[in-house]
Amino acid sequence: MADEDQLIVPLSRRAFDLYAMSLPFGPNYGDAEFITAIKVERGGAVGAVFGTPDGRFVALTMRRRVDHRFVMTSEVACIPTLDQAVARVSEDMKLGQPPEPLKPGERCRPNLLDLDQRTPCVAFQLLAGGPIRWAAMNTVMELYLAMPNPDANFASDMQTVNFDSRLWELYLFACYREMGIEVSQDVPSPDFKLVVGPLSAYVEAVTANPTEARDGSLPELKHAPVDKIERLAGDAAARFAKTLRSKIQKDYHDLPHVRGLPFALALADFHGGSTMVWSREALPTYLYGNLPVVKEGENGRYAVCEPIDKLKGHDIKAGLFNDPEMRGLSAIVFSNACTIAKFNRMGVLAGLGVPGVKLRRQGILYDRTPGALEPIDFDMDVESEEYQALWPWGEAWCVELEVYHNPGAAHPFPFDLLPGATHWFERDGEVVCNTMWEHTVLASTATVSAPKELQRWPAKVGSESA
Repeated sequence: MADEDQLIVPLSRRAFDLYAMSLPFGPNYGDAEFITAIKVERGGAVGAVFGTPDGRFVALTMRRRVDHRFVMTSEVACIPTLDQAVARVSEDMKLGQPPEPLKPGERCRPNLLDLDQRTPCVAFQLLAGGPIRWAAMNTVMELYLAMPNPDANFASDMQTVNFDSRLWELYLFACYREMGIEVSQDVPSPDFKLVVGPLSAYVEAVTANPTEARDGSLPELKHAPVDKIERLAGDAAARFAKTLRSKIQKDYHDLPHVRGLPFALALADFHGGSTMVWSREALPTYLYGNLPVVKEGENGRYAVCEPIDKLKGHDIKAGLFNDPEMRGLSAIVFSNACTIAKFNRMGVLAGLGVPGVKLRRQGILYDRTPGALEPIDFDMDVESEEYQALWPWGEAWCVELEVYHNPGAAHPFPFDLLPGATHWFERDGEVVCNTMWEHTVLASTATVSAPKELQRWPAKVGSESA
């Protein structure tokens, strides 16, 4: 047997934060300052040491259960020295001991990689098919294991007919836990209850899907319309409208456990291949019934919003939030970053990737310069200091998350419930933005490259939406 000291290895902060998604409030440690983390080499236990304002230390340990989920097994405070805290974590990892048991009456969560003779969809094959996306697959599995109570058919759905919907739920969950939100899944619907102190709300996840039937293949590639009005108020806006209306008709806001609380629909776009790269602008056009228009003035070009009555080419009224019957809908949560590429990036940054696999991200950033009308181009190595410096703590799950607030909501969605999101709301007749991020990615694509020996695997090296 190897020496026990060799079984414990260092662990990065980003890796520990991913495993800490299993904690009730995620990777948020209050006033304690993260100092160091370690893990059992084969992944059966992880632990971290934190410093407290009074100069003492906290030792926190998590171990795998028999269903591979991480659970916190030890948290010891008021340790006088760092060495003692590290020693306590090492002791509490219980090297050589069997995994933690399930709680009485708790079911064993199905393995996400166990197909049980099911034929996986193409998207799941891409996710699990080779080393260039192993970081994404590992990240998906950790988040699935961290979810408090996913549907019993979550794994089979993701493997086959509902890959996009389940990936969207994982993305939302990661955003919520990252922001320190208490997440519960104690009722069949809506999907999530969010609680932060005295604030609470329910959120139901929904995806805009292709109109044609899916057979497990990837959706047909759809390029952005050349005509600006068609892009902002055409088919994409209509797809959003039909998707949202069908969910709104279920009256989630009127369920006994939801009544009186803010309720939001969380929307992601999967209605066509790569549509999420360009369809984002169609959502606020439909929600607020305003079309952004650039005009020429004495001092140069400037942008204004012009009201529209209907979507182009469709008998659908624009301005969902202008409908008095929508008072039960507090907000629309949205992101164009629910992609395998996003999970791959976050996994690589957490050290879960395969050596030699390199990621680049190309796209456009919102230009916050007063009067600026065009975005800023970028093209960066995901692991470069330049890329990570775009955000104070490096790339986060929630940097692309947006909340569009309904000005007529009976129960407004609290801004402080999703502090890391970009919030859009009406003020004095204009739709304005509030965000903590200096740099916001409006759209992007990702490029994956790898040595030839890794390219022989089934997964294909190439570009994808980001």
